Amino acid sequence: MSTVSPPRRCRTKASASTGPKSVGVASALALAELSALADDRKAIIGTWKGTLPGEQFGDIELVITPTTINGRNLTTGKSLGEGTYEIDPEKGTIDAHGIAAPFNGKLFVGLYSLEGDTLKWVSNGAAKKRPTDLVHRPDKDQFLMVLKRQ
Repeated sequence: MSTVSPPRRCRTKASASTGPKSVGVASALALAELSALADDRKAIIGTWKGTLPGEQFGDIELVITPTTINGRNLTTGKSLGEGTYEIDPEKGTIDAHGIAAPFNGKLFVGLYSLEGDTLKWVSNGAAKKRPTDLVHRPDKDQFLMVLKRQ
């Protein structure tokens, strides 16, 4: 006669706790995290000014709407182009697609961090490889912008 073992159950943090109150707390924390992620999509909208660390590039201004980004070099007055973008708050990724000169048709894949009034955005230059950290490495085609909300 063979015996059948009962199915194994996965234990989540909530189910491993002592009761329904802990499940409610875990649910509230999960909802707060999802809300914060969705808020990044709203919080990124606005005018941002800053620079590339250690570069003689000049000051940068980005105007981010719900669907587009417009950039200009405040030192030279030159356009940095216009593009659309997608952000994934859960992964911390941001991808920009150039739709006007000088970057029409170019894709820039990157990472971002949004903390209070500071936006850090690192992206590739010519390469299509996503950076793995928020560090300025021009020699590796990785450019970090550190921007403050205006």
